[in-house]
Amino acid sequence: MRLLFVAALFAVAQPSWALYKCVGAGGATSFQETPCERAQAQTAIKPLVEAPKPAVAPSGPSGEPSSAVTAGRPTLDQQVKDAEADRLRREAGYTLRDKTAQLERHRQACDSQQREILANTARARNNLAGATYAQSIATEANAAALRCETRGREIQSEVEEARRQCTARGCS
Repeated sequence: MRLLFVAALFAVAQPSWALYKCVGAGGATSFQETPCERAQAQTAIKPLVEAPKPAVAPSGPSGEPSSAVTAGRPTLDQQVKDAEADRLRREAGYTLRDKTAQLERHRQACDSQQREILANTARARNNLAGATYAQSIATEANAAALRCETRGREIQSEVEEARRQCTARGCS
């Protein structure tokens, strides 16, 4: 089994000068420079060649490339701009998703914190110490609520900014 894997690896890793792909009766594939035997299926493989370099487009009177040459084919600069716009659109979508999730996590954490603080009110009894403890719990709950509300507004403004960026870039 290992020998078959190594043979297949070498068959695939043949240099670019292999011109024929031969498939034998048992399904074994080989690459070779000479044509395959008659009993084998043969596929001619074109050698790798360097891609032709684009011709310099003749320019019109304004220095712009002739529309006959560039019609239907975006320039490299346009392709770069399109790729950058696509990247920014995806990034804005990811940012919006992340900020929205951060806001939801913050709200859940605040709710959990309030439940924990208010769970302590059951310990306050009908005595002077209990009344003082209840006052302390209420103060702590109000302070925590204020912190949560302030941070929530900050995150909400970040979400709104991310939503504006996303809309401006055309993401969903």
